Amino acid sequence: MNPLRKNFNEYIQIMDNHDMYNESVINIDSCNFLTPTIIAPLISLMYNYNKKIKDHESPVVEDYFNRALGITKPKDTTLPFRFLDEATDNSEELTKEILNIIKPAKEETQALKYLFHEVISNVYDHSEFDNGFVIGQTYPNPNITDFSFMDNGISIPGSLKEFNIHFKNDCDAIIKAINGESTKTDPVGYVERGTGLNSVINIVTRGARGSVLIASGKGLIEITRNRIFSKEIPQDYIKGTLVNLRLHNNRKIDIYEHMGYVEYVL
Repeated sequence: MNPLRKNFNEYIQIMDNHDMYNESVINIDSCNFLTPTIIAPLISLMYNYNKKIKDHESPVVEDYFNRALGITKPKDTTLPFRFLDEATDNSEELTKEILNIIKPAKEETQALKYLFHEVISNVYDHSEFDNGFVIGQTYPNPNITDFSFMDNGISIPGSLKEFNIHFKNDCDAIIKAINGESTKTDPVGYVERGTGLNSVINIVTRGARGSVLIASGKGLIEITRNRIFSKEIPQDYIKGTLVNLRLHNNRKIDIYEHMGYVEYVL
């Protein structure tokens, strides 16, 4: 299975073949295998930029895309995209729905509840979005599951700018957010240190031996247990923030073992 960043690069290649600002139809025939990391930003294009996705030349790929969109009934290994309620935090309800669909092993349930709740709550706390969703896919071989969370908010760099938090570039902004530079305030205006995203990454990469990819603004960060990869991406290819989690299935994860703070450095 390709690393998340290689899957995301396929989305970048699709967009590089189009005029982002003047073409209304996106052709995805160059991609012969779709994953949540590719589909999530494509769905964002449809909803936020009013783009249409041309039917794929392969009926198999087109069928999967329609199942992922929920147009046709998905298989039990697919979590079709589900909206986040922009008016009310529905992270608890959405997490239950995700778990009902993917039916994880008992030893995974607590960790997944925590991960989903933290990622979705982070969207509500920081992004100022009006359109957000989640999509997922389990792959029996090599026994992993990918989840993509997408919102059309002000982006991580945009959020830090609002609070006058300095960063060198958009990749640095993402790292600062991961390390706890927060734009969340309590009722009296005190800026809280945000540790939820840091814990999510620790649990996924160290507990589940998985990986995390975050794209926001012009920044792309992928974190695994052993390395951090960063890359600048073109402006406007991502509206808001994309968070991708890859977990190895049926792995018992002690979330408390991995909730300690870890500083990530580019």
